[in-house]
Amino acid sequence: MKRVVINWVVSSLIIVLFLAGCGDGESASGEGDNQEYTIKFAHVVSPSTAKGKAAEKFGELIEERTDGRIKVEIYPDSQLGSDREIIEQMQSGTVHMNAPFTGVLPTFVKEFEVFDLPFLFEDREHAFKATNGELGDILGEKLESQGMHLLGFWDGGFKHLTNSVHPIETPNDMNELKMRVSQSPLLISQFQAVNAGGVSIDFSELYTALQTGTVDGQENPLSNIVSKKFYEVQEYLTLSSHGYMAYPLVISNSFYQDLPEDLKTAVDEVSMEVTEWQWDEAKSDEEAYLKELNETDIKINELSPEQKEAFKEAMSTVYDEFNKIEDSEELFDAINQ
Repeated sequence: MKRVVINWVVSSLIIVLFLAGCGDGESASGEGDNQEYTIKFAHVVSPSTAKGKAAEKFGELIEERTDGRIKVEIYPDSQLGSDREIIEQMQSGTVHMNAPFTGVLPTFVKEFEVFDLPFLFEDREHAFKATNGELGDILGEKLESQGMHLLGFWDGGFKHLTNSVHPIETPNDMNELKMRVSQSPLLISQFQAVNAGGVSIDFSELYTALQTGTVDGQENPLSNIVSKKFYEVQEYLTLSSHGYMAYPLVISNSFYQDLPEDLKTAVDEVSMEVTEWQWDEAKSDEEAYLKELNETDIKINELSPEQKEAFKEAMSTVYDEFNKIEDSEELFDAINQ
């Protein structure tokens, strides 16, 4: 009888310990979880830009809102490679977040070529409504198949032209200029439409390429022209606003899905808050950048509405190329609604 009692006690203890272990397992994926997570957030621009500052702000806010359960390590200025290399590291799980230039994403999701179309958005308000609205929803769904979860779109600003040959006022002024582009084929087509050559060069190597004359010029928002000091190796700046640069804020989908629900909610809420802050910051910075450029030796001219229309017409063939993409009509509907 004593042996039966002892066996019963031992069995009861085993069951209690087992149930306790199960309870701990449930809390690891529930709101009571105290497990800590570290997000490696890499990007290619200077910490002084609106994107760079927004990355820092995201890290500060998410650590604060989660009581330190999520910590963020920021790697700016291409420390972990180009945008494409960072995305590949996200897919392998060694990096968790990025806000890449859309020009590198068509390799992963063809439809992202829509951002390489010239004169796509009327103004910054139009761009915000589309990217953080239906257009963003469509593209975000397609990113899931590439292992990325979309958290929002950050503002990169409208792109302008710089070169070291002559001022650019008409499409004819682009003739035979060697212009740097990212990997997107539509950007190469954009320059070919005005008889300029498109040369693909990584952003981290662009200053040297301009300095040595490997290329005559490039296209970028004022934020990159100033933060990377392209005005030191370029003689002319044309305020053309011919293209728009967007930065989709993405997180590794596997990392995101493994988070407890309360931390997912925190990531979503902080991302939305920082996205709105980043757009305001980018707009404010734009004015300061232009003022700073006016104090340098670079010669600045701005295209008139008539001159922009001439460029828009000259580059219209790029739209014909994009229309071959299966979902092009759906994307245009989302942009123009």
